[in-house]
Amino acid sequence: MAEHSSPLAFPNECPKEYLPLNNEPVFSAEKHLCLEQPTSIYSLHDLGYSKDDIAGCESSFGYCNAFRILSDEGVKIMKAICERIYVNRNESAGTGANRLGSYARGAGYRSQFIRDFCDSPELAAHLSKIAKVTLGRHSVPAVACGINYAPEDITKAVDTWHVDSVSFDVVMLMTDPKLIKGGEFQIFKGTKEEGQALLGISGEEGVDITLPEDRVSTIPFPAAGYGFLQQGNMIFHRACRLLEKGDRITMIPSFEVLPRSAKDETNSINMSDWTDPGIRPELARHEISRASARLEQLLEQVSLSDQPDQLAKNINKAVSKLIAFKNNLEEISQ
Repeated sequence: MAEHSSPLAFPNECPKEYLPLNNEPVFSAEKHLCLEQPTSIYSLHDLGYSKDDIAGCESSFGYCNAFRILSDEGVKIMKAICERIYVNRNESAGTGANRLGSYARGAGYRSQFIRDFCDSPELAAHLSKIAKVTLGRHSVPAVACGINYAPEDITKAVDTWHVDSVSFDVVMLMTDPKLIKGGEFQIFKGTKEEGQALLGISGEEGVDITLPEDRVSTIPFPAAGYGFLQQGNMIFHRACRLLEKGDRITMIPSFEVLPRSAKDETNSINMSDWTDPGIRPELARHEISRASARLEQLLEQVSLSDQPDQLAKNINKAVSKLIAFKNNLEEISQ
């Protein structure tokens, strides 16, 4: 079971649409990280979630303020890499035309530096202490690290009100916040269900509508290389419109709860509708990996005195997400 305590290995293949960068610096945690602690942490309880809601999550952590992640040298290199990837950013609607203005998913395919950053044990350990649950780089490369760019059309939000398809992610600013007008990152001070009801939406769809100011919290970024952690599938959030054209880049590394047998909130069915290259096989690898870990754990727990109903319940719990994803693929194929 030891192998299930670490993230699933990155695929050996690369989608042909993604162009790997050449001549990158080699990532070094010692040189390129400068990890600091957040000074403010907000729980799901603080946002109005009930005990039952929180019991269904692997952690009661909600979100925190922005803290330093990258060193000065790390910022310089990472920003340059993000700028190089811009010319190979995703051209499809991806999550839909009502969401991201300009973005690049699967940054780990394009950049070994970014992949090694996301795989950094030092980063994972630091975030795990903040979230009070063991985290590792997400096994779906499309979301393991994404990059959001300022949209060409500034009448569009950088990202509209939504919840994430993964449980934990970092939002890290890669550009100087003093040079950006607008584009603030905001969190709804309430449950996701309450925020969605106010806007008349459901699920993970996005919408660019203003919520009451007293129900919104803006997270400031002191400088480039600062980011905050959130339990994104529980936090209703957005990035506002820019007030004028400018250089705004954020990196969004995503993480999953480990070991792989643990409860997983990755919404593979929602993501299977995305049009990013290789996304469905990536999701299949993820669900197969998680189900395999749960089955191996169950194998060690089965007793010869177990009753049929309990055995069936335990087996279903281990494979239900994989079966649901398989059924969704069959529907897509029809």
